[in-house]
Amino acid sequence: KPAKPCSVVSLFTDGCIEKGLPYLGGGAKYTVVSPHLGGAADVGNSLYAIKKMVYDDQIVSFDTLMEALRNNWEGHEDLQQYARHKYSYYGNDNDESDAIVSRLLSDFARLTEAYNERSPILFPAGVSTFGRQIQWAPNRVATPFGYKKGAILSNNSSPTPGTDSTGATAMIKSYCKADLGRLVCGTALDVKLFPSTVQGKNGIEAIIALLEGFVKLNGFFMQLDIIDKTILRKAQEHPENYRTLSVRVSGWNARFVTLNKEWQEMIISRTEQGV
Repeated sequence: KPAKPCSVVSLFTDGCIEKGLPYLGGGAKYTVVSPHLGGAADVGNSLYAIKKMVYDDQIVSFDTLMEALRNNWEGHEDLQQYARHKYSYYGNDNDESDAIVSRLLSDFARLTEAYNERSPILFPAGVSTFGRQIQWAPNRVATPFGYKKGAILSNNSSPTPGTDSTGATAMIKSYCKADLGRLVCGTALDVKLFPSTVQGKNGIEAIIALLEGFVKLNGFFMQLDIIDKTILRKAQEHPENYRTLSVRVSGWNARFVTLNKEWQEMIISRTEQGV
């Protein structure tokens, strides 16, 4: 069976021109298997919360914190609220918490790079969830930064929903502190903006400035959504009136009303940002 045409990919893939074969026809010099990481923000936030509460501020022992997590924070509600709201987690341009997430991403890339050139298989690192954070939710346990088990947590390279509270610029700066050049198979940052902050001429200029700043900070991949929760809730209640409403998911656009309830709630749960 002849391979499907893929001329552009073949032109930029080592081996295809030399062999006179397309990418999907055995022309590529290497086979690519790209491992993708998910949940870096959640792990980073967890480590940061443990560092602050147990070691730096010493407000709780490690054993007591672990007991609280095993009990899904029941009986430790005050500590849960402290963990949720006291600290500045990834996505707020806090160098201390951002450094942990950056370290996780760099270590992941370094580990995958070590397997390159050992065989005709390349292992370029990337970061993505592409909705898998919904599939992972039933197996989630309580987190040290105050979330209970079963929560839908971070998507792609974005902050954990509800932990980013200082605006889109801060979120971008946190994201760009990582060595994104090593994550060559992509690492998407999802940003949801308040519609009121990007209206009119000033709003357009704000978006332009946001994009220019992202590029200057060596950002890799950002996708913007500009729609408020009120409209999305109305679309859930009356889908027949919102058939053309599009949202950005994970590298692609989707009609909001065609998504199932879990996917809709994931999009609604994203923290809205000002510009």
